[in-house]
Amino acid sequence: MPQATKRKRSSSSSESFKEVRQKIRALEASLSDKSNLNNIVEIFKYTKSDNPQIVHAAIHSLNRSFTSFLMKGDLQKVKNIDQPSAKDKVQIWLRGQYIDFLVHVRSLLSSDEPGLQLPALNILMNNIKSESENVMNLNGSYHFANNTYGPIVKAIISNANFNDHLRKELVDKYLNIYDDLRHYFFKDAAEIMEHAYEIKERTTEIKQQKKKIKLSGNEEKPENLSLIASNVLSILENINTMPTEASEIDEFWTVNPGQYENKNEKVKTEDEELLGDEGLLSDAEEPEEDMINKQKKKTHPLLQLGVHRRGFSECWLKLLKLPLTEEMYRKILLILHKRILPHTSEPKLLMDFLTDSYNIGGAVSLLALNGLFTLITEHNLDYPDFYKKLYTLLDRNVMHVKYRSRFFRLLELFLSSAYLPAALIAAFIKRMGRLSLTAPPAACVIIIPFIYNLLKRHPTCMCLIHSNKTIDNAATDPFIMEELDPYESKAIDSSLWEVKTLSEHYYANVSTLAKIFSEQFLKPKYNLEDFLDHTYATFFATEIDRKRKKAPALNYEKPAESVWEI
Repeated sequence: MPQATKRKRSSSSSESFKEVRQKIRALEASLSDKSNLNNIVEIFKYTKSDNPQIVHAAIHSLNRSFTSFLMKGDLQKVKNIDQPSAKDKVQIWLRGQYIDFLVHVRSLLSSDEPGLQLPALNILMNNIKSESENVMNLNGSYHFANNTYGPIVKAIISNANFNDHLRKELVDKYLNIYDDLRHYFFKDAAEIMEHAYEIKERTTEIKQQKKKIKLSGNEEKPENLSLIASNVLSILENINTMPTEASEIDEFWTVNPGQYENKNEKVKTEDEELLGDEGLLSDAEEPEEDMINKQKKKTHPLLQLGVHRRGFSECWLKLLKLPLTEEMYRKILLILHKRILPHTSEPKLLMDFLTDSYNIGGAVSLLALNGLFTLITEHNLDYPDFYKKLYTLLDRNVMHVKYRSRFFRLLELFLSSAYLPAALIAAFIKRMGRLSLTAPPAACVIIIPFIYNLLKRHPTCMCLIHSNKTIDNAATDPFIMEELDPYESKAIDSSLWEVKTLSEHYYANVSTLAKIFSEQFLKPKYNLEDFLDHTYATFFATEIDRKRKKAPALNYEKPAESVWEI
């Protein structure tokens, strides 16, 4: 008999989902009668099943039930807790079940099953809308249920199983569309990151001081800051709908706060009419400053562009305080000048981050150039050693990195001023010429027109190619390649013998370009964009696709007739 029972259970396991789903629906239907509220506990048990389909059905069932209770006002906080009535006790119990439900659904955000992660997120977002609307209907003023949204944000950014599916659902469906969700995400994420950073600092300080302190039970455990930083960055780098004008703030997950502001303003106007002429100033007599302040008060903070920018800035600044990997540095610097600086309330607050990144060296320094130059030209950043640092970045490695074309675009911009000292320009020209001797052909075809353009723009540097000094190689060259200060490199005393060497280059395009220096400087400046994106692959494709004027000879000598006779 036991074996038969076992076989019966195993054979019915394939039908268990259908059976359970019917039970869940029956339990949900019975909740219309408040005497059956205990059935919530029965449905709740199914949310912890090992079968994702059962969990999916259970959480949706509970969500529908709790939403119905919420709209009826059955989930409100009970004010008289000391002496609750029987109805109050039921309401307290029901609210406790609702809070437990939200906690459990938030835990599903870190599930290994994407089929549970996404429904959990959608259920939680719908609860935010329901809670906000319920409070607004009761109070008659705008409300956003941030007490529910904040824990969701924390569950997401501290999620060890945060994946592309969950990120795309969050960003594409919510944050990139709704202004209120995006703003409160910035606000909550900034607070969570700051709190996690402070806990980590406190814990580190205790360890450093080596104090034997027994942590109390209320002491919070330090969060994984690297995990939080990685998750927040993956979300922020995909948010691309920041408003640039106040009129663009017009999409809300809950409601537009403006409609409640208008209602309040109508009430105020009626009250003012009732006051009559009791010594109050009329609109015509109201001071201009008071009118401006009154106009500002009419606008809800969520409708103000400055509020959104401050939230955006605060979130990014808190992120930059967290430990970042080199890959994260690169991702941030790649988008900083176009997608971060234009939307920050105080771009100067990023000065320290950019200057520190610029001093790191390598690819990170190259990527920091864009943002740093924006701060220098548009926000009056004083960086006296900018060109010295830029000179040191121009090394052998920059000729091989994938950011090479980006660097030369910026370098052309930085050296475009005709008022730069000749000694500085000569140092850059000479350094590029020396690097061209060991650079790949793709870099050589950038360097040659770059040098030509600099010589056209700065005629005082023409002495580099019209020098009477006999300099044939690096051994007799006064130029000091190892000198990091361009003004001390003695480049102006040298000659550009390297371009003569390039005229003998094995690749025909390079040697042809280099011969321009042996001709008169009558050619206009090169368009550098025509040379920046070349690689070995593009060179190979060009050579393969090139049309030949005549077929290449297969034999330079006509074979003897006797050969054909054989």
